[in-house]
Amino acid sequence: MNPRVLLIGFVTLVLAFGIGVVIVGNDSWVADASESEADDEDATADSGTETETASADAGHEHDTENPDHAAELQPDQPLDPATRDQLAAQLTEARDLAMRYPTVADATASGYVLAGGFAPLSGAHYVAVSAAGLSSAGGIDVQKPNSLIYDGTSADSEIVGLMYYGMSGEEQPEGFAGPNDHWHRHRGVCVKFGAGGLEVPFPADADVTREQCDEVDGNYMDETGWMVHAWVVPSWESPNGVFSHDNPNVVCADGTTETDAAGFCQGT
Repeated sequence: MNPRVLLIGFVTLVLAFGIGVVIVGNDSWVADASESEADDEDATADSGTETETASADAGHEHDTENPDHAAELQPDQPLDPATRDQLAAQLTEARDLAMRYPTVADATASGYVLAGGFAPLSGAHYVAVSAAGLSSAGGIDVQKPNSLIYDGTSADSEIVGLMYYGMSGEEQPEGFAGPNDHWHRHRGVCVKFGAGGLEVPFPADADVTREQCDEVDGNYMDETGWMVHAWVVPSWESPNGVFSHDNPNVVCADGTTETDAAGFCQGT
């Protein structure tokens, strides 16, 4: 198992505290294009040994200094008929792919690895451990999501969406049809490799320094590749849009969005 590939996948997860969704449940996926919202976890830069809680309103504050995040806050644009048809076909294909892995047990049996834990609004990300989960600058491969997203980390936790990850330099991947799949990157990311998967000692976009990451024996990244969520699973569509960063339907087991210091909580 290549640690570098795992790191890429994990970053996808950590920074994926949300993704743009273009709700496509037949025609409604494209018809209900709405303003995408993206909120980053604003928990303290604690190692996670002590538990702190943060509400969705108080603990998630979007980093508008990051131009990628600012772009996610832009309202969706109308689509012409041809683009709508193309996007609908892509989202249907993505939904079919997601349903091949209905539970966490299916994901792990296929070699996907947990990155971090369950985060409210963005779920638990199980990442691909091969380059097959990466998209290129030339366009997205709907059949190759980097992460499968679940509503918890139990073997029977249900799939809720997908995350795509691209390494395309300064230009975001071509992605899905139309202009509404707002991709984003994260800066200053620290991850660790554990026996059970990838660990996140600090919340995403928490101004973590290389020195802080070194102190916990982590792997530091100045900047991640591009990522976008696709909330394509029936009954788990995001009211914020198919490609929204956060999905308000994805909450902790107790029905709240309260988390520990690293931005995680108990899922199903």
